Amino acid sequence: MATPASTNQTWRFGVFEVDTRRMELCRNGIPIKLREQSFLILVYLVEHAGEIVSREDLRRLLWPSDTFVDFDHSLNTAMMKLREALGDSTDTPLYIETIPKRGYRFIAPISAVTDSRNVQPRANGDPVAPQKNGMEGQRQVIPDPVEKPAVRRRIAFTTVVIGLLLLVAFWSVWAFWTHRGSGSLATGSQVSSTLAAIPVTTAPGQTLFPAFSPDEKWIAYLWNGPEQNYFDVYVQLLGSGTPNRLTDNKSASVGPPAWSPDGTEIAFSRCDGKNDGVFAVPAMGGSERKLTSLNCIEGGAGSTPVAWLHDGSGLLIADSCSAGGSPGPVPSGPVLLTLSTGERHCITDPAAAGEPVWVGGLALSPDGASVAFGGQGAKGCCDLFVIPRTGGKPRQLTFDKQLWNGDVFLGHYNDYMWTPDSKSIVFFSNVTGVPWLWRVPAQGGPIEREAVYPFLGSLSRDGKRLVYSEKTTVQLPEIWRADLAAPGGPVLGTRKVIGVQEEPDAQPTPDGSQLVWTSYRTGFYEVWTSGSNGETPRQLTRLERMSGTPRWSPDGKWVAFDSYNRGVSVSLIYVVDAQGGNLHAVTDASSLSFVPSWSRDGKSIYFDSLSEEDNSRPRHMAVWKQSLETGKRLQLTHQESFDPLESYDGRTVFFSKYAWPGIWSVPSGGGAESLVIADKPQSGYWGHWAVTTTGLYLLNAEAAPRPKIEFFNFATRRTSPVLTLDKQPLRWFPSLSATADGKTIYYTQWDRQSVIRMMEISH
Repeated sequence: MATPASTNQTWRFGVFEVDTRRMELCRNGIPIKLREQSFLILVYLVEHAGEIVSREDLRRLLWPSDTFVDFDHSLNTAMMKLREALGDSTDTPLYIETIPKRGYRFIAPISAVTDSRNVQPRANGDPVAPQKNGMEGQRQVIPDPVEKPAVRRRIAFTTVVIGLLLLVAFWSVWAFWTHRGSGSLATGSQVSSTLAAIPVTTAPGQTLFPAFSPDEKWIAYLWNGPEQNYFDVYVQLLGSGTPNRLTDNKSASVGPPAWSPDGTEIAFSRCDGKNDGVFAVPAMGGSERKLTSLNCIEGGAGSTPVAWLHDGSGLLIADSCSAGGSPGPVPSGPVLLTLSTGERHCITDPAAAGEPVWVGGLALSPDGASVAFGGQGAKGCCDLFVIPRTGGKPRQLTFDKQLWNGDVFLGHYNDYMWTPDSKSIVFFSNVTGVPWLWRVPAQGGPIEREAVYPFLGSLSRDGKRLVYSEKTTVQLPEIWRADLAAPGGPVLGTRKVIGVQEEPDAQPTPDGSQLVWTSYRTGFYEVWTSGSNGETPRQLTRLERMSGTPRWSPDGKWVAFDSYNRGVSVSLIYVVDAQGGNLHAVTDASSLSFVPSWSRDGKSIYFDSLSEEDNSRPRHMAVWKQSLETGKRLQLTHQESFDPLESYDGRTVFFSKYAWPGIWSVPSGGGAESLVIADKPQSGYWGHWAVTTTGLYLLNAEAAPRPKIEFFNFATRRTSPVLTLDKQPLRWFPSLSATADGKTIYYTQWDRQSVIRMMEISH
C-alpha cells in the first residue's frame, strides 16, 4: 500500500495541524476524531498541495492492488468524513478542491512545523508575528479607529465588561470558565504522556474547576448534573464515586468553588440578575449565606473566582472597583472583602493612568502574599500581572497578549496556576500558534516551556498531586432549524443546517431565503452567508478581526455587523453589501458600539453604546438609533439595555438586558420604557429571543427537564412551549432567530463532556 512521503512531519494550515508521527489532526490543539483512511488522504493531499491528485492515486494509497472493495463508494465516504472534520464545502472549498473528472487538490496555504513546541513566548515585549490564514490577497482592509485620549481609558475597561458580546472571548464570562482547566494531552506539557491519571468522576456531563479540600481528602467542583442542564457546586470524597450537591442554582452563572481554610465552608460567586453575590455553603450540606453583593456586569457576570485568605478573615473577589463612586462606567478588579465588617478594599487602581485594566480571573499565591490576574496593558489584551495582596503596583509578567487565544469555544482563557512554592506561575497560551503550557517567575523573568505539570488545575500543598478537568468530547456550536405549521407551533421537523466550525449565530432574511452567520473556520471570526438550509456557504468578510452579530437589512441587500480588533479597544458598526463589497463603518471611535439591527424602513441602524447622562447618573449601556442618511443619533433608552430589535410595524423597539432576565420595549421614536416579559430569557441569555409579526420567540433556560424555546403571542399576551432543546444552549451569545412569519426558527446548541482526573506528579 502506498504511504505518504514523509512519516515524521507536522503541517499547519488555518486553525488545523496535522501530525503524522501521532497520526493526529488537531484544531487549535484539540484532537479531532478522524478515520485512518481519511487521515491518510489528508496527509497525501497536503504533501502534494497545489497539485491535482487523481482518484487512482488515492486508490493506490489506500488499497493494494489485490484488495477487493467498492472503491468509489469507500473513497467518497472517506472524503466526505474528511471534509466534515475540516468543516469544508465542495461548493466553496477552503481546503480541498474537487477537480471534475480529474481528482482533488489541496488549495490552502500550509507551513511545515519542525518542533514548534520549543518556540517560546517572548518576555521582552517585542511583538510576535501573527499567523496568517492564507487569504492575504483577498483580505478586506479597514483602518483601525483612532481612539481619542479622553475616552481611551473609559473604552478600555468598558470593553472588558461587554467584550464577549462582540464575540471577543474575554475571560469574565461563562465561556471562559466552562473551558478553563479542561486540558487534553494535546495541550498539556510534554511530561503528560508519561504520567498516569485516575478518574475521579465518570458521570456524563461537564465537571469543572476541581479544588482540593484543606485536608486533601475531598474535592469540590461544578457539575451540570444528570440532566446536563444547570451547574451546581458538588463535593466528593476522593476514592468514592458519590457526589453530594450543595446548591440549587437553576440557570444562574456560577463561579468556581473555594474551600475555607478550616474546610467547613465553600464559597462561590453567582449571578442570576435577581440576587447577585458571593455566597458560602456548609461543605457537608446546609443553607447558604450571602457574604456580599456583586456588580455582575462590571465584575464578570458571576463567572469569576473567589479566594479565601489564609486566616479565614476575608475573601478576594472580583468586583467593580472605583474611588469615590464617581459617575461613569465602573472598572473592575481584585477586591479584598473583610467578612467581619463587610468592608471592601480595592488592591488595584484600574482607573489610574498607566495601570492595567483587569479582564478576569484572580489567583492567590500559596503563601498568601501575592495575587495573579489577567489584565489589559499598554499593548492590548491580555497578559499576566501580579500584585501584592495588600495592594501596590502591579508587575507585568507576560507581554504580546500572551493570555489571548482567540478561539471562544475550544480555547483556554486566562488560564494560570501558582506553583506550590509561590515562586512561579504556570499559564496557558497559544501565542506562538501552538497551544502549550509555559512558566514564568512571579518576580518576572524568562518564560520557559512547562516541564513539570501537564495540566492546569488544583495542586496539593506539596505539589505531588494534581486534580484537573479533562474534556472527553467537544461538539462545537451547531445551528439548527425548526419548521413550524404556524407561529408558535406545532413543530413539523428539525434539522442541523450549519455546524462543525463554531457557528454561534444565524439570522435569516425576512423572507427566509438566506442566512447570515458568524464562523471561525478561517481562524478569525468572519461573517458568512448561505441559503436557508446552510447550502452554498460564502465568506462575506475577510477582516481578520473579531466580527459578529450580523443582521440583514429589510430588503436583504445589506448586512450590518460589529467588529473588533484585539489590539484596539474600540468596536464599531460596519455595513457591507450582500456580495461582500462596499464595506464601510457606520459609527466612529468616540465610543463602543455593537449588536446592530435595522429599522424596518432600512433608513436607520439600532445599536448599543454608552449612554449620555448628566453628572448625577452613572453611564451604562443604552440603545441608540442612528440615521444612515444624516448620521444623527437618538438615545432611546435610559436604563441598562441591550440587543435592540424593531417590531415589524416599525412602532416599537424591543430589547433585552445583558445580565438580567426579561424583555422590554420602547417607542421607536423615543419614550417610556415598558416591561414586556419579566423572567425570560434568563440572565446571560440576552440573545436568545426573536421578533416576528405576531409574537416573540424566547428561551426558557429553567424549563424542566431541558431548556425550551417558547412563543409569546402579542394578541393573547400568553406564552406557550414550542420545542425542547436536545443539547445545551449557548450562553452569552445571540443564538435564536426567526423569519418574519414565525414559521421557521434557527437556534444554536452544543454539547461538551468532561471528567475530573487526579494525577501523581514526579518532580
